[in-house]
Amino acid sequence: MSLREQMVQAARAWIKAHNDRSPDAIRALAADDFVAHFFPASLPAQGDKDREGYVQFQAQAFPLFATYHAAEVDMIVDESQRKVVIYLDSRGTAAVPGVVDPYRNQYVHKITLTDDVKLVKVFDSFIDSQAMMAFMGKVFAATGAAPEGK
Repeated sequence: MSLREQMVQAARAWIKAHNDRSPDAIRALAADDFVAHFFPASLPAQGDKDREGYVQFQAQAFPLFATYHAAEVDMIVDESQRKVVIYLDSRGTAAVPGVVDPYRNQYVHKITLTDDVKLVKVFDSFIDSQAMMAFMGKVFAATGAAPEGK
């Protein structure tokens, strides 16, 4: 398998772990020195997350969704820098009573892989903040919770 094919395979495994809502699969695909960054700055501050922090963050978010799927729209692979940029279209429904509007969002995820391209070393998540805040505002209103970082 070519380097490019291996990188695409790793990126798709990362997306699948999130679609499957599997903290264990995410942990298995993240390098020991993994770091996640969240953008844009208009979102509530999340701070950078190491592997365990990111796994916990996702494990807390997964139960908010009854359904969730992020579909790959496009992918750019940079073999020399071991980076993959993925454009995703996501859809879901809330698991929170009283939130009936569907979740729709678009993401650009940039992942930097380890030299052997088997694990994710850096994860940069860019999301449509307006769509995220509108949906999560309804979730927080229905549950009485406050967003992390506030």
